[in-house]
Amino acid sequence: MTSRALILCEKHSDQADKIAPALGLTRSGNAYTGTWNGITLTLVWAAGHLLAPVEPSEVSPEANWRDPRSLLPLPTAFPQTPTDRGKKYLGNLKKELSQATEVWLATDPDREGEAIGYEILQYAKYRGSVKRMWLTGSMEAADVQAAAKRLRNAGETISFWRAQQARANADGFWQYLVRAYTATARLGLMGSDLAKGKGKAGLVSAGRVQSATLGLVVTRDRAIEAFIPVDHYQAKITLGGGELTYSPATPIAGASSIQLQDDGKPMFLDRAAMLAFTKRLETVDNAAILEAETKQTAKHPPLPYSLTALQRDMSKQYGLTATQTLKAADSMRSDGYLTYPRTEHGELPASLYNRNDLLAILGGAAKADDALMAPARQAGRRHCMESAEVPRPRCFTDKPMNHHGIIPTRKTPNLADRTEAEQKVYLACAKQFIQALLPAATVESLSVSASIDVEDVIERQPALFSGTFKRVIDHGWMSAFEAHKEQKDLPPLVAGASIPIEAVRLHEARTEPPKHYTLHDLLSAMLNAGRHVEGEDAAALRKAEGIGTPATRDTVIQTLFDREYIATKRQGKQQVIVSTPRGRAFIDNTPAELSDVRVTAAWERQLDAIQNAPSDTAAKHARDTFITAQRDFITTRIKEAIDIMDNAPEAVMATANGPTENMISAARKLAAARSLSLPEGIENSFDLCRSFLDEVMQQAAPPTDRMKALAMRLADENEVTLNGELTCFRECKAFIDKYMQIQAPTAKMIAAAESAAKRYKVPLPEAARTSMQECRVFLNDHPR
Repeated sequence: MTSRALILCEKHSDQADKIAPALGLTRSGNAYTGTWNGITLTLVWAAGHLLAPVEPSEVSPEANWRDPRSLLPLPTAFPQTPTDRGKKYLGNLKKELSQATEVWLATDPDREGEAIGYEILQYAKYRGSVKRMWLTGSMEAADVQAAAKRLRNAGETISFWRAQQARANADGFWQYLVRAYTATARLGLMGSDLAKGKGKAGLVSAGRVQSATLGLVVTRDRAIEAFIPVDHYQAKITLGGGELTYSPATPIAGASSIQLQDDGKPMFLDRAAMLAFTKRLETVDNAAILEAETKQTAKHPPLPYSLTALQRDMSKQYGLTATQTLKAADSMRSDGYLTYPRTEHGELPASLYNRNDLLAILGGAAKADDALMAPARQAGRRHCMESAEVPRPRCFTDKPMNHHGIIPTRKTPNLADRTEAEQKVYLACAKQFIQALLPAATVESLSVSASIDVEDVIERQPALFSGTFKRVIDHGWMSAFEAHKEQKDLPPLVAGASIPIEAVRLHEARTEPPKHYTLHDLLSAMLNAGRHVEGEDAAALRKAEGIGTPATRDTVIQTLFDREYIATKRQGKQQVIVSTPRGRAFIDNTPAELSDVRVTAAWERQLDAIQNAPSDTAAKHARDTFITAQRDFITTRIKEAIDIMDNAPEAVMATANGPTENMISAARKLAAARSLSLPEGIENSFDLCRSFLDEVMQQAAPPTDRMKALAMRLADENEVTLNGELTCFRECKAFIDKYMQIQAPTAKMIAAAESAAKRYKVPLPEAARTSMQECRVFLNDHPR
């Protein structure tokens, strides 16, 4: 007996149109159908998130933007409602799901993808079996078929949805905090820069990751501004052509002329003392070599790219933004040339280390660009020859991973047809993958310590010097794509020898302030947020994968730009990121916990723990614990805002009774559209303005002039009489919809539909040739 299954993916062109031909399915209306491996399949698609949490005003009707008290108590959950786009899709999806006994979720293999799938199943009240097509490879037929053959049980990945539920509910609580801070700021109680302006500029935006990222930028900028340069001095000697630095043994007495750096190394501040020291050194002919240790170490190639590493390198090398890099990687993956890009891992699964896969991938990449050919052949000979006996490259691992490093697929792109960003991203990923298969470089180093029989600057004798010298003796992977300069020999220094002092010099330097963040640096700082903290949990946080996720960090940074909390400025050849007065005002007028990377990194670690929970029961428990903690955290912050307003001067609070700029603007627009006069005093009274808006909004809206003109034309063409359609928006729209359905499409529309049908290789429904409405539906379902 043939089994049946419904495949649910989240996108049309990026997923459905790739999965269907791979499984031999053909288009049938709003679905693909067919049989694959003895299974009767129907494939349907969504369009991203079709449901969204309802707004705070719907969850808590009393919540407003004027009084933080109206925001408490916070809700315990945020129900979801169909979006406008969702209303167009959910009816058909619900119908298909009602007939399904088994569903294969083929949404993106991450938290967002898992949430999109399960939200639809939940909305449709689906109760049947669920399996997971985990599409971490490309969208090429072989990878799609492999995912269909290796379906995962729903229990293996449902924890991704639980983590997304936790994040979404937490973000819902933060919307209430935005209202509390906006109310406080509009009274001038959070400085003069916040909540000033229209639209987004009139809000005080806050977020778990956003606020912590802003804190990184503000802290760095203020460290630069507060920086006081320090002049310091060193003595250096040259032995056998190599330069050694004065390095007294520890501990070093805390003299006023010595300052210890963060790494424990001393800075010598007394120029006269160091100068006198160098003069004494010049009186001595030889130095005694105490130790001279030579060793060789392997310098392994970098791992294939994670998304963050790729974004950092594309920013550093080409100036691409994180969003541009992700968009280019997504496009190359969608067309089958790269694997799934939203990954924090560079490692590859050990199962991929086999002759057939490596040859296919290397062959596909080598043909894309001449510069890849020779290194790809070298990698192929090294690992794919029948007699090859080399160790497995370090990039391959047996540890479980949901998403591996970004690598090329078997399919060769025509780079001339791709955008410049797509070319750069593909070539970078291909080079990184090929390099990972090549042998390690070998570095030879010489560590030397020497003594000179004079008194040093801290009254010790003999004076001690040290230095380390390196050279690459086998470039290995490093020579794959770059030519290297000839290496100098190491200094001929051996332990026990007495070596002539060739030169003595006084080295003068000045400390430099930290550098402003570039996009590359800020992405690194977000990834390595644990490095910015101290204390007992610092070690744990350093192991955490930072704040945000690979797919959201670029969005967080862009949000900070959109809110005018940060900006860019040119510094030399670089664009650097700096905080604005508005961004600093946010940091200065909100509790430190909001911008503490330690707190935010801990939250991110908890979300990861939910995602990686051993069972759905454990994941739900961890989710609920996280949501409760976030609710308590935001409740405390709102109570703090209430206290600020309670302690505000009466003159300040008097202005709280006025309407917001948005309310006044809405009242003016409504009055103009409906030829009404604004009530006297409306600009100074919140209640009067609110009452006017409520009253007018309850009245039936009139149609636009354009709608009236269209309705009159349709009435004339169809020889019908208009009654109330020209005075009521709803009735006018219903009239237009009715007669547009029976109106024939234009010749241009029919031509476009025929072209789309040919492009998608589907028949053009006859109704699309006779009904303008049906023709529009077909064109919407088959975009260019």
